[in-house]
Amino acid sequence: MNKSRVEAFTDAVLAIILTIMILEFKTPESMKLTAILHQVPYLISYAIGYLFIGVAWYNHHYMFAKTHFVTKKIYWANNLWLFSTSFLPVATAWVGENLRAQGPQIFYAICYAFWAFAYMLLSYLIAQVNAANGHEDVAQSIHSMLIYRFLSHWQTASLHVIATVVVLIFYPAIQLLLVAAEIIFIGARSNSDSDKLF
Repeated sequence: MNKSRVEAFTDAVLAIILTIMILEFKTPESMKLTAILHQVPYLISYAIGYLFIGVAWYNHHYMFAKTHFVTKKIYWANNLWLFSTSFLPVATAWVGENLRAQGPQIFYAICYAFWAFAYMLLSYLIAQVNAANGHEDVAQSIHSMLIYRFLSHWQTASLHVIATVVVLIFYPAIQLLLVAAEIIFIGARSNSDSDKLF
């Protein structure tokens, strides 16, 4: 399968997701500057969602730049990942209505867990297909990505789940801070060759 077609499709879907997220931002009825303060919770969740997609796109681009193959399994895993990402505008909008509300935060956590599973599956399949076809260097590059190591290491994944459950029970609003910290300190830390691929 032509990987540039899959990349173009992925870029288009992610662009639509980002557009939907900003369209959820409501223009205040009042002309006073203070009226925008009611939108601050959504702006916070939107900023984290935008960062989330931006970092995910960068890592996705890295994996697809490295891979020599896009098989049917990789194609469908990529579609699953896009499907999981498409829930982010709904989760972002609902959390933005009340950062302290437990229900929206639980939904956001479920969407995040679904996304992590889909991303892990996509990464695993790309590494597996390349290793099986004599491109062990590609598999090694993907396995060395910090986000891959974080998601595939059962101890860190377990700690993440425990921390998320505790936060959701006692301090739901902190969950977005945990997500932002993971994005910045894990997802955004890319391999050293990520800016030397082209």
